[in-house]
Amino acid sequence: MPSMEWEAVIGLELHVQLLTASKLFSADAADFTTEPNTHISAISLAHPGTLPRLNRKAIEQAVKLGLACHAEITRINYFDRKNYFYPDLPKGYQITQHHTPICKGGYLTIYVEHASGMVRKTIRIHHMHLEEDAGKLLHREHHAWVDFNRAGVPLLEIVTEPDLHSPEEAAACLTALRRLVRYLGVSDGNMEEGSLRCDVNVSVRPAGTQTLGTKVEIKNLNSVRFVRKALEYEINRQITELEQGIPIAQHTRGYDEQRNITYPQRQKEMAHDYRYFPEPDLAPFVITDSMLGSIHQQMPPSQELLMDTYQNELGLGFSEAWQLTESPATVQFFTENLRLLSPAAAKTIANWLLGPIRAYLNSHPLQEPAGHLTPGQLAELIQLIENGTTTFTAAAQQLLPPLLEGTPLSPAQLAEQLGLHNQPDKQELLACVDEILHAMPDKIKQYRSGKKGLLGYFVGEVMKKTQGKANPQLIHELIRERLK
Repeated sequence: MPSMEWEAVIGLELHVQLLTASKLFSADAADFTTEPNTHISAISLAHPGTLPRLNRKAIEQAVKLGLACHAEITRINYFDRKNYFYPDLPKGYQITQHHTPICKGGYLTIYVEHASGMVRKTIRIHHMHLEEDAGKLLHREHHAWVDFNRAGVPLLEIVTEPDLHSPEEAAACLTALRRLVRYLGVSDGNMEEGSLRCDVNVSVRPAGTQTLGTKVEIKNLNSVRFVRKALEYEINRQITELEQGIPIAQHTRGYDEQRNITYPQRQKEMAHDYRYFPEPDLAPFVITDSMLGSIHQQMPPSQELLMDTYQNELGLGFSEAWQLTESPATVQFFTENLRLLSPAAAKTIANWLLGPIRAYLNSHPLQEPAGHLTPGQLAELIQLIENGTTTFTAAAQQLLPPLLEGTPLSPAQLAEQLGLHNQPDKQELLACVDEILHAMPDKIKQYRSGKKGLLGYFVGEVMKKTQGKANPQLIHELIRERLK
């Protein structure tokens, strides 16, 4: 008898550390990558008589992410105390938003790879709330040490609706959020450093039913890969137990990446266990129309809309659109080149940015997105190739590097200085082709016996002979003509 079909139901709690110079309620540096306990003070350690003071920049960063996710921004906000004891929590409670999360609703667009290609899906967001981060426990030998550098760093917790149904979708959601916070500049999104962390709520139910199963939370997953693998294990574990008649208890689990298993930690607390009450030391903060308008003006173009435009209007592929929308600087550079040339040149511009330019920058420490190359210089470089002044190979290998490094010469001046504008004429090329082909009769025999891939080899040899000055398309035609 075939086993029952099951469906996973997954919701994420995503913790984003916001990029601010100081902590959420003190002037201590929001830097937890240095030596332990070097960015602490009486305020962040909650000494008696100290009072918190709210960081305005953290509010702006939270609102910016909320707007990018189409959320409703809460105008009048309060903080609450979430009471629980843990060694890395200096106050014995956490200042958080329980009753008035700063952002409500909205959604995040994700892209999931299927056999048919990339599938777009929207994941609803329940809310986003601001809170202070806890410290960090360091376990060494038989002792536990506490580093309070991270305590008080501004944290935005994003709670999704249970709209995800596979480990792949959960991984795609985390990837999409990391990409968005980096694009907006609200967080560096470095999961290995703890700037972005993920808790997963997962349950299973018979496929086709609407009733939710008992959820289990997996805490503190710090990589996209671990989210996927932890969910794969946990979903299989729950299905196996349910098919054996063992009920799932609501509790919290950890993930052991060495053994690739989840393991029980504690029974899941309920909201009343934390004894929330309004924070008495912080006045409500109001997000005014002028503040909201100012944040709107700071927003880069919508990553989501750009993805649609690049694919549907400019004819770019998903991968090209994805890479070109990684940063506002790349978007601006690409957009300016479109303006200087035309939308019809989108594919050519994308090929340059994602091909030779990116390859050079990956091996040379120059500023993104295109080193010292300006949009005007790239446009001129493309035009030099299109009007036959030089070839793509010569432009990419000999003109591009000095332009990226900041030469004061224009592409045309540089081509003239290097002698790249003097392309050999057809008769010179024909003589060169004959010389190359006469020197390799064995390869010609192989070509005629069916190894047609050798045509590219012949073209490459002629290009070498002409030092990249010749038009490869013309060489291709001449070689094919001669080999007939």
